[in-house]
Amino acid sequence: MSTDADKAYQIIKEKIITLELPPGSAIHETALAEELRLGRTPIREALKLLQAEQLVTTVPRRGMFVSSISITDLQQIAEVRVQLEGLAARLAAQRATPEELAALEETCRQAAEAAGRPAHEAIHIDRRLHQLIASASHNEYLKNEVERFYSLSLRLWYVALTRVRTQDLDIDMHFQVLDAIQNRDAQRAEALMQEHIHNFHKAIRALL
Repeated sequence: MSTDADKAYQIIKEKIITLELPPGSAIHETALAEELRLGRTPIREALKLLQAEQLVTTVPRRGMFVSSISITDLQQIAEVRVQLEGLAARLAAQRATPEELAALEETCRQAAEAAGRPAHEAIHIDRRLHQLIASASHNEYLKNEVERFYSLSLRLWYVALTRVRTQDLDIDMHFQVLDAIQNRDAQRAEALMQEHIHNFHKAIRALL
């Protein structure tokens, strides 16, 4: 993927996740190209990737739209995330480097400091934590799938953002997962991550 296509992909994806482009809204390539000051080709490349990630949908004879979301999506995404991120935590406990452990510890500290701040700030830190753990698994395929399903979850969380509290992010559990990874306890790391994801999705489901 070209640099421009990657730039377009990242920006459009963020617009979809944060609901700046709301579910069901039409996507206009020309308007996006003008807004992002990019050519139509990188926009088209980015949209193809987003379609593969189920964030956009093509309707025959009508055009391209931001994919709709529902409570059923949340349940199905949670079932996949529990397995993917549990495995990522297990592998991170076995493979994380000292530098990766230090980055995780620092990000956990930032998450704790975010308590009491607006939920969207804490969500950005939560996202970073999950990315770091997935990266520490040293499995690129797994890392990519973790990011994909986290993004799908994140869009649902933004629907409930005005009602999400920082405590719903279960920050204390991050420290427990970190402790298990630092102590190379793969089984415990996996179980704690699965519990963390299950609890958070349960909290979000209650808000939707």
